[in-house]
Amino acid sequence: MGSAYDQYKKDGLYIVKGLLPLEAIQGTISCINKSVAAQVQACGGEAYGDIFKNLQTLLRIDVARYKKVVGAVWRMQAVYSLAHHSCIIGFLQQEFGWANLFVPGGQVVHIMAEELRIPNGYFGLVPHQDFPSVQASLNGAIVWLPLVNVDKDNYPMEVIPGSHVRGLAPMINHGSSTWEVDPSWYDARQFVPVEVDPGDVVLMSMFTIHRSSERGTPGRLRLAVSTRFDDGNEPTFVDRAYPSAFVRTVHREQYVKDFPSRELVEKTFAPC
Repeated sequence: MGSAYDQYKKDGLYIVKGLLPLEAIQGTISCINKSVAAQVQACGGEAYGDIFKNLQTLLRIDVARYKKVVGAVWRMQAVYSLAHHSCIIGFLQQEFGWANLFVPGGQVVHIMAEELRIPNGYFGLVPHQDFPSVQASLNGAIVWLPLVNVDKDNYPMEVIPGSHVRGLAPMINHGSSTWEVDPSWYDARQFVPVEVDPGDVVLMSMFTIHRSSERGTPGRLRLAVSTRFDDGNEPTFVDRAYPSAFVRTVHREQYVKDFPSRELVEKTFAPC
């Protein structure tokens, strides 16, 4: 383990500049855009080569469908492959010394833009820690990947460096959630924006207090992917027999009644 892990332990945050190849970033954006464009066309709209235009078009045409689509893109193979890129795995193994990696949950695709605001919908996250939603290794890391340039005027993630060493913070009720960190436990003036470019990788402790900035310039899209990794050799993780707050369930009730018909299945598997 080298200086990168030492810095991570000190600040609860480490930024690896230019770790991912830009072609992998562009390929992921292209795949997401193809899926969004297909939905625009399914609604009778005109699709574009630009993902921001397609997202705006789909939102304007059908808010409910837009919400379903942006809630589904995290399951795309391209998103999974980027979040678990060999460069990230190699860095954690070589620089952090994590030889036995666990993946506690799925990926998240973060989308923010003034033009994509949904009334009473998601628009960034309040100050929080990730450990309560994972509950695995104490030194586990959030991996946050910008797909576009993220500066202080494009809804950056904001963090309080060093806040991780205080451990688990008290939380307050906030509507339907109970995971917002109690404001009395931190000084909001200590938040700093994480400004990064495509190819950079942010590694952050699950105890580091962070939030989404609501500062953004109209006409700009903030697009990012995140996932989490745990150190399978962390002593308390081993002692607790590798727990995870994520639970796998199956929705067995049909989303669409009487779908699919026999005719649709026969057509799907008919010889070309």
